[in-house]
Amino acid sequence: MLYVIVTKSSKEMSDYKWYLIHQLTWAYLFDVYLGLWKPVPLWPFYVGYSVGVFGGSVGTNFTVILQLSLLVVNAIGMGFSIYISVLHRYMQASPFSTMYKLYSKVDLRIKLYIIVFAFLLFVFLYPVIYIMPNQQILRQNLSARFPVIQRLVNQEPSFFGYDSELNNNQSIIYMLVLTLSLFVVVTTIVILYFNFLRILRKNKPQLSSGTYKMQVMLLRTLFIQIGLAGLLLLLPVTILLFLVFFGVPWVSGVSLVAFTITGTHAIADFFVLSYFIKSYRQYVKELINKVRKRFGAKIEPMPAQLFATSSGVPSSIHLIE
Repeated sequence: MLYVIVTKSSKEMSDYKWYLIHQLTWAYLFDVYLGLWKPVPLWPFYVGYSVGVFGGSVGTNFTVILQLSLLVVNAIGMGFSIYISVLHRYMQASPFSTMYKLYSKVDLRIKLYIIVFAFLLFVFLYPVIYIMPNQQILRQNLSARFPVIQRLVNQEPSFFGYDSELNNNQSIIYMLVLTLSLFVVVTTIVILYFNFLRILRKNKPQLSSGTYKMQVMLLRTLFIQIGLAGLLLLLPVTILLFLVFFGVPWVSGVSLVAFTITGTHAIADFFVLSYFIKSYRQYVKELINKVRKRFGAKIEPMPAQLFATSSGVPSSIHLIE
């Protein structure tokens, strides 16, 4: 999909394609990391073990911090990439505004992105490290209170986690803050989406038909991508958190299903982009027709189409697509 975006994006998407690449790269990294890590959570405890690349390593504080830090970095990167993609599309709705002129300064925009991303990493990584209990003490404490944990500690060297009794419920507070942050992000994205539509309709007389249709197409695709992220990533995790809070005993089995669902996000994202963005859809269709032709299928030639230009603003204005 990355190859298709780089080589088959239209000229009008010269800038926006890099946002798509940024977004998909983080999504792939997130899915690959979960696939390599293969965590097995042991709800309702905040503990688990790895049956993946970390399965043979002893759960020391260093290895645990490494595992969780990689998860946080990938999750923040994916969320941040989606958010700035929405912001980018939002700014295109009003190319005559003062904010657009500021946004057009690429160097300033990139510096701001780096600062905000570094700030988010600090905010969400620091608590992970700060409230991390000594893993040896954690094993001893849980084994003394729950005999079943003792067998898991002996069987799984990568056993790791948190204990609310060892950090004064700070781990629970962190999970609640994280859930609230996700809710705030989703809410602001929805607000930006509907405000984008309002501004786009307002500026429609100043835009050509091609520009207007392209803006709607790209935002619709992005909103579907956001919906997929919510359905395949946020929803399974949120359900797990609620089950933990209410002490549902079979939550461990649900967690395995939830992680399996999250692994389908990247391929679902591929199908969305391939279908809803016209240039990608045409390229994929051409590839399918080539394969069919090799097997002897008769391919009807596509009728010639006239495409409206997407340059619908005065020549002094340059849209950042």
